[in-house]
Amino acid sequence: MVAMLWGWMGSIMPVWGHDPHDVTQQVELSPMFDQDQTVYSLVRGNFLKSVDGGSTWQRQVMGLTHQTPLKAFAIAPTTPQLLYLSTEGNGLYRSTNGGQAWTAVNQGLPDLALGQVAVSPNDDNVVIVAGHEHHLYRSNQGGNDWTLVLNTDGPVTAIATRQDRTLIGTQQGQIFSSPDDGQTWSPLMSAASAITSITFMPGEPSDQFWVSTESHGILKTTDKGRTLTAINQGLPETNIQDMVSSLNPDINQPILYASTANDGVFYLDAQETTWQPAKGGLTTTPQADKHGQPHFTDLAISPNYEQDGILLASGFNGLFKTTSRGESWQQLDTLPGDIVMALALSPDYGNDNTLVVVTYVGEAYISEDGGNQWTPMAKGLELPLFTNTFDPVDANEDPRRFQSLAFSPNYRQDKTLLATILNNGLLRHTPRKGWQLHRFKTWERAVAIAPALGGTNDSILFAGSQEGRIYRSNDGGKTFDRVGDIGRQFGNESPFMVVSPNYTQDRTVFMTGKDGVYKSTDAGKSWQVMTTATQIENRLKLKLAISPNYGEDQTLWLGSTDGLLQTQDGGQTWSAVVNDIYGEHPYIEAVAVSPNYGDDRTVIISIRGQGLWKSTDGGQQFTSVSNTSLPMAIVNNFEYGAMPLVFSPNYQQDQTLYGFGAVTGEIFKSTDGAQTWQTITLPNSPIFKAYSNYQYSLGGQIRCFFSVYKKPLLKFGLASLAGCFCYGMLSGASQFLKILWLRQPMRMGAATMVTGLAIAVLFI
Repeated sequence: MVAMLWGWMGSIMPVWGHDPHDVTQQVELSPMFDQDQTVYSLVRGNFLKSVDGGSTWQRQVMGLTHQTPLKAFAIAPTTPQLLYLSTEGNGLYRSTNGGQAWTAVNQGLPDLALGQVAVSPNDDNVVIVAGHEHHLYRSNQGGNDWTLVLNTDGPVTAIATRQDRTLIGTQQGQIFSSPDDGQTWSPLMSAASAITSITFMPGEPSDQFWVSTESHGILKTTDKGRTLTAINQGLPETNIQDMVSSLNPDINQPILYASTANDGVFYLDAQETTWQPAKGGLTTTPQADKHGQPHFTDLAISPNYEQDGILLASGFNGLFKTTSRGESWQQLDTLPGDIVMALALSPDYGNDNTLVVVTYVGEAYISEDGGNQWTPMAKGLELPLFTNTFDPVDANEDPRRFQSLAFSPNYRQDKTLLATILNNGLLRHTPRKGWQLHRFKTWERAVAIAPALGGTNDSILFAGSQEGRIYRSNDGGKTFDRVGDIGRQFGNESPFMVVSPNYTQDRTVFMTGKDGVYKSTDAGKSWQVMTTATQIENRLKLKLAISPNYGEDQTLWLGSTDGLLQTQDGGQTWSAVVNDIYGEHPYIEAVAVSPNYGDDRTVIISIRGQGLWKSTDGGQQFTSVSNTSLPMAIVNNFEYGAMPLVFSPNYQQDQTLYGFGAVTGEIFKSTDGAQTWQTITLPNSPIFKAYSNYQYSLGGQIRCFFSVYKKPLLKFGLASLAGCFCYGMLSGASQFLKILWLRQPMRMGAATMVTGLAIAVLFI
C-alpha cells in the first residue's frame, strides 16, 4: 500500500512542462563508449539512448510498464548491454540488450518505491538498490531475489563502487561502507549535510575518497572516513551536485570534475589546491530558479577520457557535451522542438491522401500523398506575430507551442485547419491567409479542440481548456463564445473532448476533467459528471474516444494510467475492460476507434511498455499487434493535447493508421491494420531554420511589421485623419468665405499643427 501511495504521488508530482527544457535527471556513458558511442539518459522522465555520442536519441519503451516516474539507472561495468532502471513506485527493471527491452525484477522486493541503484564491478549479478523507506536491498541473482542489508537514517542519495569497497551516502549526511559487495555495512563519519555523490580517484587507495554535499561543498578523507576535510577553495558555492574523476594525460595525475548547482562545472588536478572553472558554453535558465531546482546536476565522463577528453553535464536547461576537457561545451538536443505533438487526417483522406502534423515548437507540415512528400506550412507562424515584438526570444520561451490539431469537417470546400497552442491561442489556417492567431478573452492554457462532424454542423467547433472553460464556435473557428465551465482539471495536460457524431439530434459533447468524464446535452452550456470517485480513483491522464456510431450504440472508451473503461449507455455506467494477457493495471497511452466500428467493431489501444493491442469485437478481447518497441504515445511529461494514434477515415478500404511518439521528427504509418509499421521522417525544413534566425520572406516581414506596430500605425492614422480633416475644413472656409489669407502654406501649417497635437494626445 505504501509503495502504491508513493507511486501515485510520484505520478502527480509537478513536471517541467512550461518550457521545452530538456530537464536531464541522469546521464551515463557506456563502459565501451570508445567503441559503441552509446550514451543513456533520463530526460523529463523518458529513458533515452544514443548510439552516436549524443547527436540523436531514441526512446526506449519496450517492457517499461511503469505507472510512476523513472528514478535512476545503472550500467554493469563489465557488461555494457546490462542495465538496471529504478522507478518511484513500480520497482526495478532490467535490460540485457542495452535498453531495447526491459523486464521487471521485483521478486522478493518489499519496497517498490526506489531510488539509487548500482551494479558491482566484481559481479554483474550483484545489484544494490535503495528503497524509499530508508532501506538498502541487495540481489546476487540480477534482481531475481532480494535481501534487506541495511536500514539507513534517511534516503540513500549516493552510491559508489570499487572492487574492494562500496560506499553509500544519505540525505542526512551519513556514510556507510561495505568491504564485501554490499553484504555487510558499517557506519563512517557523518558529513553533516546531504550527500550528493561519492567518488574514488584513479590510483588512490579505497580508504581515500571524495564526498560532495548540498551545503558543505566537497570533502575528502584519507583515513577511511573517520575525518573529512573541506576542499572548496575556488568554488563559488558549496551546493555540489555531482563529481566524476579520471586521469589528466597532460600531467599523468588524477583529475576531478564537480558540478555546482548554479555556477556550472569546475575541475581540480590532484597536485592543485584550487578549483578552476570549466564552464564555457554552459547555459542556465530562469525557469530553474522559478521551480527551485538546480541549474546543473549529473556528470558523466568518458572511460577513454585521456584520449577523447569527453565529459557530459546535465541540468535543468538540458544536456551539454565537451570534447576539450571542459574548455568549451556544446548543448545536445535530447528532446528537440520538432517532436510531433499532433497529427490529423483530412475527412476526405480516401480521395486527397492529406495529413498534417504539428511539432512542439512552431512547425507545421502538410502531405497530400500519404506522407511521402511534405510541404512546410510556415505562413503566419512568424515569431513576432505571437510576441508583438521584433526582439529575440530565447528558444525556451518560444510561444509557438502546438497542442492539438483538427481538420474542418468541410475541408473539401473550405480547406480550413485549426490548431491550438499551449498558451492562450487558437490558430486557423487557410491556403490564402496561412495561419491566423486568435486569442481567448480569458487567458487559457492547454486547449483541446473538437469539431462537430456531419450534417449541418460543418461550422461548429468546441474548445476546452485546462482551466475547465468551454468555448463554442458557430463559424468554423473564426470566433468563439464561452458557453460553459467544469472547473480546473487535475494535472498539467489539456483535456480530451469528443462531440457526438449525432450532434444535430442530441447536442452532446463529452470532456475529461478533475472528476473524470463530463457530459453536456445542450451544446456545452451545462455539464454533468458521468463518473464516480471510485471509478476514477488512481486513474490519471484520461484519454477519451467515442464510437462513430454513438447515436446507436452510446459507446465511449476512457483510457488512463490504470486501465481502460467502457460505457455503452452514454456514460451512465462504466465497466473496466480487463484482459488477462496484458495485465490488471495497464497504462493506456492511446485509444483509437475504427471509423467503420459499426461493421468491424475494431478498437486499438496503446499500452505503455506493451505496444499496440487490437480488438475486433468491440473491446471484449484484445490481441497484441505490431512492434512493441515503437513509442506510440505522447512523450512523457509533455502537455499532450492529441491522441497519438489515428485511423484513416477510409480505413475499411486502405487499412491505414498513423501514430507518433518519437523524440525526433518522426511519425509511423501502417497500411495493414496495425500489423506492421514504417517510420516517416519529417523534413528538416530550411524555412523553419530561417525562422529561428528571424529571416523571414518579404511578405512575412510586412505581416510582422503591421502586426507589431498596428497600434502605433492606427494612432498615426487617426492623427493624420485629424490633420486632413483640418486641412479640408480650412480649404472649404477659404473658398466659401473668400478669406485670401488662408492660402496653401497657412492651411498646411495648421493641418500639421493639428496632426502633431493629435499625435501628442494619442501617444502620451
